[in-house]
Amino acid sequence: MSRDGGPSRRSIIDATARLVVAQGVEGIRIRQVAAEAGLSTGAVLYHFPDQDALLLAVHEDAVGRYLATRRLACEQGATPFDRITSVARAGVPPWADRDTIRLFYEMHGRTARNSEHAGLLARLWTAEHSLYVDLIEAGIASGDFVTEAAADVATQLLGLEDGLVLQQVSENPGFDGEVVVRMFTQAARVLLGIAGPASAVDGRVL
Repeated sequence: MSRDGGPSRRSIIDATARLVVAQGVEGIRIRQVAAEAGLSTGAVLYHFPDQDALLLAVHEDAVGRYLATRRLACEQGATPFDRITSVARAGVPPWADRDTIRLFYEMHGRTARNSEHAGLLARLWTAEHSLYVDLIEAGIASGDFVTEAAADVATQLLGLEDGLVLQQVSENPGFDGEVVVRMFTQAARVLLGIAGPASAVDGRVL
């Protein structure tokens, strides 16, 4: 069996992700992962020779799955602004998986010491930024948005989204998912030069 596939590898990655969310990155041990996955230590080491390789695989897996859901969200919505709102919501719990978001913030601590983790977070930012740029440019072309700085506005929107979600997953009681999306869309309307009443997405008026 290839070291890159099989149900054992999947169960190891899932078990490690659960442990990272529950107790943080630094306390993870191979024996713990094996117990959580219901496997032997040797089975874990067969797929991942050390803790660093295991944590990097968990991080890569989370980034890939998270980006896939955000790309799907680009197709949802009747207007360019609705689609931007849909993409934003896909990054906000409970529409986004809360544990995945928390895992990302746990992995932030490794970026200063590990260039591969830093590269993953940079890749994540670049991919999310590109989604917003594409949607903004489509809205400019259709006449829905009034801005000449699609890349700059995308940077502002993504930075705002990240900051609001950080407050939410840090258990700030003033930031539930609905509040985060409302604050995001209010700012986005200003940045995109939209006038008039808010539109509805997924049955909610924003």
